[in-house]
Amino acid sequence: MSDRVEGLSPAKRRLLEALQAKRSSKVDKVAGELVRLRDGGSDKPPVVLIHPIGGGVFCYADLGRLIPGDRAVWAIAAGELLAKGAPPTVTQIALAYLDLLRANGVSGAAVLAGWSFGGLVAREMARQCATRPVLVLIDTAPWPSDVPAWSPAETLEVFVEDLLRSAGVTFDRVPVDSDLWNLPTEQALSAVGACLSEQGLDLKLTPSERMTRVRIFENATRAMQRHRPGEYGGPTTVLHALESDVSPHYWAERAEGRPPTTIALAGDHFSLLRPPTVAQVAQAINRAAEAAPVNHTLRSVDE
Repeated sequence: MSDRVEGLSPAKRRLLEALQAKRSSKVDKVAGELVRLRDGGSDKPPVVLIHPIGGGVFCYADLGRLIPGDRAVWAIAAGELLAKGAPPTVTQIALAYLDLLRANGVSGAAVLAGWSFGGLVAREMARQCATRPVLVLIDTAPWPSDVPAWSPAETLEVFVEDLLRSAGVTFDRVPVDSDLWNLPTEQALSAVGACLSEQGLDLKLTPSERMTRVRIFENATRAMQRHRPGEYGGPTTVLHALESDVSPHYWAERAEGRPPTTIALAGDHFSLLRPPTVAQVAQAINRAAEAAPVNHTLRSVDE
């Protein structure tokens, strides 16, 4: 077993095995990859978690395990839709993920939820349904209208920062020479990875995985920059970290007459999915799921 796998928690190791099993099968991965984080012991509609901007779902390993009750928990990881070609819109991603769920027999969901960018996609999925699914946004905000698009160098730096902070590493700025970000993408990632390794930091990705993930990150970033969320009138819970820049008021202003339930949690954007706060996130998702209609279906508005 590689050092990379040995360093994973048991929950993340099980998730890695599930993803590898998916990739060795003949499952269509154009839209994304549907991964079961936890089996359900009942017929209750499942919880569905949408990947953040990096495209992976390892961030949900602990959350999926901690959601109370016996309902199944699924996650959608990014696939070729974000990894190849021109960047899709958030609406195109949302429609593709609804199709992915239905194609895999997940026609109903107790909750659609997502952390960060995943919340934007989950919300658009809910908006594209004829019914009004229960929605949980985990420290989610749109791209600020007064912030310009990132340059290629800035995108690379934020990509690596996101990987490290998601792994629990804290710093003021990624500890490498700033000139490295101006190299061609593959060279930059190789040089940054080597520099970080010398400092005992590991990006936890092979060179091939880095290139795939950075393409997903770039395309998701462009989709987020162009997206302007519309109103949504379904039941919504907004979780926000007290130490992040996310404002819950944005979603209250777009709630179509039905104010969201807002819950403030200690910590920053990344600590929400780590112990001990992740247990509070899990409890909030469970409360939302318990209040959801039992016979809810994810039927699109054009069906």
